[in-house]
Amino acid sequence: MLSVCIPVFNVDVRQLALQLSEQASAEERPVELLFYDDGSQPEYRALNRTITGLPHVCYIEMAQNLGRAAIRNRMGNDAAFSWLLFIDADSELVSGSFLKHYLNLAEPETVICGGTVYQPEQPGAEQRLRWVYGKAREELTASRRTRSGKFAITANNFMINRDRFLKIRFRETIRSYGHEDTVLGYDLTEAGIHILHTDNPVRHTGLEPSKLFLKKTETALQNLLLVAEEIVPTQPFRQEIKILRTYFRLKKIGLHKWTAWLFRLVRPALEQNLTGAAPRLQLFDLYRLGYLCEIKKSQSPKTLHP
Repeated sequence: MLSVCIPVFNVDVRQLALQLSEQASAEERPVELLFYDDGSQPEYRALNRTITGLPHVCYIEMAQNLGRAAIRNRMGNDAAFSWLLFIDADSELVSGSFLKHYLNLAEPETVICGGTVYQPEQPGAEQRLRWVYGKAREELTASRRTRSGKFAITANNFMINRDRFLKIRFRETIRSYGHEDTVLGYDLTEAGIHILHTDNPVRHTGLEPSKLFLKKTETALQNLLLVAEEIVPTQPFRQEIKILRTYFRLKKIGLHKWTAWLFRLVRPALEQNLTGAAPRLQLFDLYRLGYLCEIKKSQSPKTLHP
């Protein structure tokens, strides 16, 4: 009935595989666990090959890197069962009935999103920004996620009917890091498929250092602007995403260049705060908007993995 799809890139998935295998073995309904490695470093592949002995696990290594969208589409194609559950590799389960919860909600015309939580303990200063952002902006109850936007889903922790997924899929024209899931949410909404948010989270374990998180944020913003201007250049897409809505308003009245100039002026001070022990999300929002206004047409997004 359920194919759990976990794309893997430079992450140790042994604990996640063990948790899922134990729950799949306890489930009366059929479950397969697909772990597809998308070009990880040899040391990670050596670690993760050991999961092949676990019940219900299928571990496959790609001959070459396919990218964030294409690897997920490949798993959807290969899946044996009628429901697909996508989980990021840098996750761990927090509920002993995680799979059962999803299986009990299966409705063909509905996509179910379970949510994300973060460790309660504050990490070291070098990882503080990612944790602060995750706790405030991503660790949301189902009711808050429902209010946050009509196509607000993440590629981490959602379940979809396989037939519906194969008709819509992730857009493989989005090869670089960031917002391929935002576009999927938009495409699902345009197709009239209901998105249901439920409280069935996984814990995100991949806390990047703050400097790396800023770089990934910049790449995601480059990608978001590319999507909004060339891939999904529609008013509903631009209006639904707050930072895009603000950017295009500034651009319409000619203030985006002034905002970019101001960003260049204060950027060192913003980076000092955001990479320190007490990052402020208001400053992170200013950083994101300023960087978005500074992006040049010549800038092309880089391919990064989570």
